[in-house]
Amino acid sequence: MYEKKSIVGEVKDLDLNKRIVTGYLSAFDNKDHVGDIIIKGAFTKSLAERKDQIFFLNQHNWDQPHGKFNILQEDVKGLYFESNPLVDTTYSSDLLKLYDAGIINEHSIGFQTIKDEVKSDARILKELKLYEGSNVTLGANPETPFMGMKAGTKRASDQVKRILKMLRSGDVTDDTFVLLEIALKQYETELIQLGKKTVEPPTSTQQEPSQNTQFEDTLRKYLNL
Repeated sequence: MYEKKSIVGEVKDLDLNKRIVTGYLSAFDNKDHVGDIIIKGAFTKSLAERKDQIFFLNQHNWDQPHGKFNILQEDVKGLYFESNPLVDTTYSSDLLKLYDAGIINEHSIGFQTIKDEVKSDARILKELKLYEGSNVTLGANPETPFMGMKAGTKRASDQVKRILKMLRSGDVTDDTFVLLEIALKQYETELIQLGKKTVEPPTSTQQEPSQNTQFEDTLRKYLNL
């Protein structure tokens, strides 16, 4: 079964002139949001047998390949990559702009599980057949856990600022605008949930604040509007 998993989301370096990005597609020994843990060595067979068949994709879309990887290897931290120069397409050019703006900083993998071990609290992924690594607008990143109300709201509001700035600039294609709007809505939802935790419970004579009001109050506070 083909699976997609957003695991680490780290960009290590970006060379806009050469159109090369480096970072990690996956991290080892981290439990993700569905309880899976990938261990070192899970990609060894794929990298040895089919490295040239593993693609760098845009948002898991096989119709939008950025190309292949110049370097793809396991280290002590996870699955490290260095891309070949990204192809000269609108979606790859948009990606470079989004990396540079700090809007995209997460990656995901598409794979088939070959060997695993199910335990009471986790599924240990021991061997994976890797098909692709993708940039993703949003992903589950267990290496950046929720660190409290202030930190969680700051992270979301920082991303909202970046996305709004990019949307106002008009410097990306229509397809990328759609993805940014989706990402913005997800961060809005996150801020609403954080806002619910900061709003005092209504008394019996008060009407409970609407989600829109909570979001607007939280957004104004943390974006200094």
